[in-house]
Amino acid sequence: MATLKLTIFKAKVLKDGRHKIRIAVCHKHETAYIITNFIIDHESQFKNGQVVKRPDASILNTKLRNLLNEYQEELDSIKNQAAYSCSQLRNILVKRQSIQNENSFQSVCKWYEEELRENGSYKYAEMLERNRRYFTEFTKKLF
Repeated sequence: MATLKLTIFKAKVLKDGRHKIRIAVCHKHETAYIITNFIIDHESQFKNGQVVKRPDASILNTKLRNLLNEYQEELDSIKNQAAYSCSQLRNILVKRQSIQNENSFQSVCKWYEEELRENGSYKYAEMLERNRRYFTEFTKKLF
């Protein structure tokens, strides 16, 4: 059974001395990491999976807990986890998360384009549709 927890790498320090918070995926005595967008200024600001000694610690902890819960739900939905290695589970979680973000962006854009067409703004809707396709193609090249 795989587990998730928040952690930092003390050895992996950014050039400016700060640390990225990571999600550790532990499975079959192996660990793989998912890097988050959350950064702390010093390793003393992170203790037992929680951000401490910061004015915005409670906000960061709430956001991190929500992110960890999203990944946990995705992990729980994977059937037969024992068939996968730790790195395979990590890759599945990362891909599913990016697909969800892509779908939400796509669905919002499509909804707005339909609304514009209903209001008679066909040209503007076409322009937004084209921009959505270009942006989606561009982001797929990045990942």
